[in-house]
Amino acid sequence: MSKDLAKRAVEMLLKGATLVSDPCPYCKGVRVIKDGHALCVNCGRVAKDENIPVKIEEKKPDVNIALTKFEQKLQDLAKELEQEKDHEKQQQILKSISELTDIIDKLKKVR
Repeated sequence: MSKDLAKRAVEMLLKGATLVSDPCPYCKGVRVIKDGHALCVNCGRVAKDENIPVKIEEKKPDVNIALTKFEQKLQDLAKELEQEKDHEKQQQILKSISELTDIIDKLKKVR
């Protein structure tokens, strides 16, 4: 999976797309659907899929709520890091912090 395809899939999900339970007919990869068009995250093919029911009342995710929750988790991890004495656990916490900051940056760009 390329970074461009992953970025495109994340953007679609943030705009109200849903994951498809049926695999891609070409490569058996995971697909994301929006407005009846299914994007394969693996091979990048986009197909109009008439067989996949699309919810009429799709609820778009509230980016601000997600952002607030991720920022709170980041603060919690920072406090946990201050208290942790074990080096391996510190490394795990730092990795989580790094991943959270990447997610927060992406969410801020979407807002």
